[in-house]
Amino acid sequence: MNDKIDILGLEIDNIIAKEAMKKVMDYIETEPVHVIEMITMGALGKFQGMEDATEMFKSFDLALASDKGILEAVGVTDERSLKEVQELLFVKMVMRYLHKNSVRTFLLANSQEDLHKLENYMQEDYANIQVIETATMEEHGASDDMLLNLINGAEATCVLSVLPSPMEEQFIYRNRALVNARMWLGLGNLLDEMKQKKSSWRRAKDFLLRQLWKKEIAKKGENA
Repeated sequence: MNDKIDILGLEIDNIIAKEAMKKVMDYIETEPVHVIEMITMGALGKFQGMEDATEMFKSFDLALASDKGILEAVGVTDERSLKEVQELLFVKMVMRYLHKNSVRTFLLANSQEDLHKLENYMQEDYANIQVIETATMEEHGASDDMLLNLINGAEATCVLSVLPSPMEEQFIYRNRALVNARMWLGLGNLLDEMKQKKSSWRRAKDFLLRQLWKKEIAKKGENA
């Protein structure tokens, strides 16, 4: 089952990790590029009022919540779904798949610092992923064409991106037809949020964001 949940006009897929992983295995074997975006709760506000945000989300093959607060904000109570999102099970399954199968992967980040964070994260548990090229917006961001030439020239199967939202989503939305890869996995700010998740400050921030989204969603329902 793959239900869509609507968060103020933005569609997020509500799908268990096992079913999402089945889709990934199909994506890796077929063309053209399939786009998976992991959406954090902090990023959602950046899309409000943005032109084409609704169509942008609809264009993604999968747009998945990476924070259970997103699901809770729209009233999802299924314990399995909430636990899987809380544990980032889908992301772990995809990374294990890339690792186990030595998938040719291109790493894209906003800065060298972010690129090093991604490389360190992969080195801990997913060192067998075959990284064939890396690039940063810091170095090449003035030109989409330059980045696309690097990505396509590397002949990667998967592009793993940690560009921050909404830069991440906007880049692949406007360039999707030009990317020569099987899968694009956008993690956004997820690595930073994973490190912060256990802090009391992070829990307080998540609680406030969750309450804000609940109020905004309720307000929209009253005005509908």
